[in-house]
Amino acid sequence: MSKIPAYDECYLDSMLQKNRYLFRLMARNCSNIFDRIREYMKCEYRQLMDMGNPLYLNKTPKQILSTLGITVASDAEISRDYDEFILDWMADIYNYMQWKYGLRSKNIVETIPPEELYKKYYPLHETSLVNGVEKLRVIYGMEAQVPDSSKNS
Repeated sequence: MSKIPAYDECYLDSMLQKNRYLFRLMARNCSNIFDRIREYMKCEYRQLMDMGNPLYLNKTPKQILSTLGITVASDAEISRDYDEFILDWMADIYNYMQWKYGLRSKNIVETIPPEELYKKYYPLHETSLVNGVEKLRVIYGMEAQVPDSSKNS
């Protein structure tokens, strides 16, 4: 069976960029980035993004943070506690895995917690995004979601 990505590929690049920026803003404005990433990945807003709803796919990181009750300080400095480059990589991994395999973000973050993914940067950062996501999917036994063809009948 073939798998159709979670939403049209035309949204993928903007979603990758948006989530990188979102994770950086969280690191700069929240005391525990991993709890906030988990909260975001499990929220209703993200669930609607996972389903490909264009209204939610097109929201800005600051709009998304506002729905989570996070106020963004425009003068917030780069996080000294977290490497923002690794957070960018994590955002890409979570987002691409969700898009490519149609997995729910909340299931991904429950299976691969942010603290654990952060530590997986070495050695996985040396592989491509596609290969890194595939390796993690296999390691954690995550099955790609196949669309229910009976819904279209």
